Amino acid sequence: MARLLTGTVLAVLLSLQAQASDTITRQHIKQVIDETDAAAKNRDTATIGEYLSEGFEKVIEFPYEDLMATVRLTRKEYLDLIDEGWPALEEYEYLREATVIHIMPDGLSGHSYSTITETLSRDGTSMVSKFREHALYAMENGRPVITQISGHTLVGDTTPEPEY
Repeated sequence: MARLLTGTVLAVLLSLQAQASDTITRQHIKQVIDETDAAAKNRDTATIGEYLSEGFEKVIEFPYEDLMATVRLTRKEYLDLIDEGWPALEEYEYLREATVIHIMPDGLSGHSYSTITETLSRDGTSMVSKFREHALYAMENGRPVITQISGHTLVGDTTPEPEY
């Protein structure tokens, strides 16, 4: 009987330890944000890729004429896009503001909301892009990663034109 009780207690403790390694914390998410922000400022695609899950997806909504267009990118497509784009930029500035982090009640995932402002110059033309980002996070192989980024982007002057 003592062996059975000891075995049961050991199994429960190991189970709790395994669950604890799958939980994500605010500090995990803040670490991912800090590392990927630094990588973006340094135009370091490889480091950004280290923090994206294998099944990562980026969903971007943006205005096009009178419609909202949506683009979905896989992890590879997204990394290829930024890796090809950064060398063509003469200037690039990146700023994250108004970040809010939440952990889901089960402790297995979390999300953040931020406003990302990118200011860039290409072929002598400057442009400002603001993106209200919603990012989802989880633990993958014992490390925190981003599983999805979605949001709405506005390019240029984001002041709405009055409608008459």
